[in-house]
Amino acid sequence: MGEEQWLQNLCGRLDRGEIDSALFLESFARELATHIGCSRAGVWVFVDTVEGRVLRCLTMYDAVRHRVVRASDMVNAEVGPYFEALLRDGCVVAADARTHPATVGFLLDYLLPLDVYSLMDVCYSVNGQVVGVFSCEQVGKPVNWSQRQVQTLRQIGARAALTLMHATQAAAQTDTAPGALWEFSGPNRLTQPAPFDPDTEA
Repeated sequence: MGEEQWLQNLCGRLDRGEIDSALFLESFARELATHIGCSRAGVWVFVDTVEGRVLRCLTMYDAVRHRVVRASDMVNAEVGPYFEALLRDGCVVAADARTHPATVGFLLDYLLPLDVYSLMDVCYSVNGQVVGVFSCEQVGKPVNWSQRQVQTLRQIGARAALTLMHATQAAAQTDTAPGALWEFSGPNRLTQPAPFDPDTEA
């Protein structure tokens, strides 16, 4: 199925009430991983909290495990090399995330434990305002992201931005504590550790 067709079908199902926001986001991330050809794909949204601005993961699909996993908020979303690069350039493309200046800070807490080698994160906007980020990750070995992959992410964001905004607003207002849909993925890109459930597979 072509890029435009799967997006149209998925957005249409949400608009008609055939699926809710959570299922839309999960399906979107799964299709994103398929069309980009990456190990993991996620949808994040910027949220203002009493602690400051955070980048909240609304869904992260792991194509290796064939399931949705949980990722914690990235706090201090207005400071640091990663956020500076992301908001300045609209993307962070790191073939070698373990040495890239914007992502090397995730090395010990995220990249090494999850065997992540490469990252490609692209912002999506509504009315010129950045509202969220698509994240693509490659585990097991590095990958040289192509300009076509970056452009594909940008095009997907432009075509689905309004639907994504409505879906992310609905999802961000819900309790994101782990439930049947969510499973911990282990370490996350974070400055605060996620709670650990010994009964949940890492």
